[in-house]
Amino acid sequence: MKKNKQTQETTDILIGENIVANLSFTAYEAGDLQVQLTINNPQDFHNSEEAKNDMNGLMEAALQASKDKLSTYVATEK
Repeated sequence: MKKNKQTQETTDILIGENIVANLSFTAYEAGDLQVQLTINNPQDFHNSEEAKNDMNGLMEAALQASKDKLSTYVATEK
């Protein structure tokens, strides 16, 4: 059985001391990517450029993690 190596990360998006959203991702060995964005406080999140910029930065990091995993992936022969 082959293990599927993965990278997992969860980050809160804050405005002041309030958590308005969080983004979680899992990047798998073959480049697969699962991302979940949860908005806890929609009004504050959507009214904040800072929160939207944070989310964009986190998405870029998730996509880069997926690319990094794929770049080192070696398919097994059957």
